Amino acid sequence: MDNRWAELVSPLTEEQVRPVFEDVPEETVTVLRGAPGPQQGMVGPSESEGRLGRFLTNTHGVFWLGAHGGAGESVLAELLGGTVCQHRWPMRSADAGQEAPAAIFLVARQNRRGLDAASRAARDWASGTHPDVELQGLVLMADAPGKTPKPLAAATRVVSGGVPRTWVVPWIEELRLTGTVDWESLAREPRKVLTALAEAVEEINPERTPQ
Repeated sequence: MDNRWAELVSPLTEEQVRPVFEDVPEETVTVLRGAPGPQQGMVGPSESEGRLGRFLTNTHGVFWLGAHGGAGESVLAELLGGTVCQHRWPMRSADAGQEAPAAIFLVARQNRRGLDAASRAARDWASGTHPDVELQGLVLMADAPGKTPKPLAAATRVVSGGVPRTWVVPWIEELRLTGTVDWESLAREPRKVLTALAEAVEEINPERTPQ
């Protein structure tokens, strides 16, 4: 397998401060569960298959890794805080010592292209080639209003089996119309899922130290 990596780039900017959201009524949000960690014998994708590159950073907090262009990671960073990875896995420098792994949320669109890209990234992580990463899960952003077509729903279940957790964010009409999301005017369904995702982000202490 080709082990060459894309050229390393400089660390990205420090994480943003996540706003405090008002509580929403307690309702069950479906979070799909899958593999809790890398799996022995798993082979990751090659560069020709579209393997993501890496970049050096000692930044703490949450990272949002878009599996492909237009995944929606920038919107999540704006809403929930954190660092956008620009389609590269974070890695620690050689002199980082016992630096805590980078907490990653993988992001993709819930369409064929997005799910394929998420699957490749999940395989990459599962192969164990990113020891500096602590994958929290996958966030799938719906790419159309209405019920998810059966083929995409089935593919979602398959991909979710390869990552610790999967959140599916329903269609957000204002994102399509304005390019931004206002928390106060969010529709009920995406608000519920984003609230659950915010709670997962809140569990991650930016000042974490290795156990």
